Amino acid sequence: MTIRTPVLGALFSVAALIAPVSAQAVTELTFSSLFPPNHFSWPVFRAWSDDIAAATNGEVRIVFTPQSVSPPPGVVDAVRNGVADAGFIFNGFLGQNYPGVMLTQMPFIDLGDTAATSRVFWENYQEHFAPVERIRGVEVVSAFHLGPNILCSTTDAPLSTLEELQGRRVWVLPGTISETMANMGLAITASPAVQVQELVSRNTVDAIFGLTQETVVSFGAAPYVKSCVDMSPALQSASFLVFFNQRAWDRLSDEQRATVMEYSGSAFAERMGAAAAEADTVTRAQLEASGVTYAPVDPGILEAMHSASDAVLTQWAAAVQSAYGIDGRALVEEVRAEIEAASAE
Repeated sequence: MTIRTPVLGALFSVAALIAPVSAQAVTELTFSSLFPPNHFSWPVFRAWSDDIAAATNGEVRIVFTPQSVSPPPGVVDAVRNGVADAGFIFNGFLGQNYPGVMLTQMPFIDLGDTAATSRVFWENYQEHFAPVERIRGVEVVSAFHLGPNILCSTTDAPLSTLEELQGRRVWVLPGTISETMANMGLAITASPAVQVQELVSRNTVDAIFGLTQETVVSFGAAPYVKSCVDMSPALQSASFLVFFNQRAWDRLSDEQRATVMEYSGSAFAERMGAAAAEADTVTRAQLEASGVTYAPVDPGILEAMHSASDAVLTQWAAAVQSAYGIDGRALVEEVRAEIEAASAE
């Protein structure tokens, strides 16, 4: 028979109260998204969050802020400073200080298989750049692409000559596209995608280059787009990094971090990439049904893009060689071959 003294009884009572609470302790991590509520990515992010919660028995929950906690270029700073616990960023905003993130935004590397491109980017970034390119204050857990960017016009007839394009005011996404278009001598306005609707609706620009077909719709530019041109491979496919505040990440247990990574990394890259491809296919049909016309890219425009974009690759290769001792041109060729092989599977 067990005899409890008053002191021992009190200790047992306290332990009984504490144990269930400890077992059910929840770490809630806030995640900031740059994308509008109608963007295809939201169900993917929520499913990722749900999977992590289920796999950790509810101990780790990722919750989403009602809106972005900062302008698009400042998300890393906001997460680093604890305004949110996690988020993602367009890599064009990081490329100057962290050139490795631009690996698969190099010219004409995307063959249209966005799941493959996303996975190949993540795996090569992890192998070649993650060990030498630490982004201060955050832990990078995955990456993804949104798909091939498309060149669209506010005119009924697709852009058909280089001379016609040179006469346009073109909105472009910062990074590979803006640098290439600048090298071509075009009149460009480079800004985050959240500003494209305002610029095109006010006739500040009459062509746009840097969005997928789906983001043309979700960022509000679709009512002003009348025609587009296709190219494959695309000049650029926008890539993103997903990351956590380092302090928040370190507060998780080893087991919890391992579980988050199980559902992040390549798994999340492919998941988001596949959803992006599906969304673009659906949106293409919707845009065509609404009267948007498509045409192959003019050979003169394509030749000018190839010529102008080679300087972008040269500059990037010099940057990664100088910073990390990596042969950038050779790595890009390897990655192109990997994407081609993965796309053929």
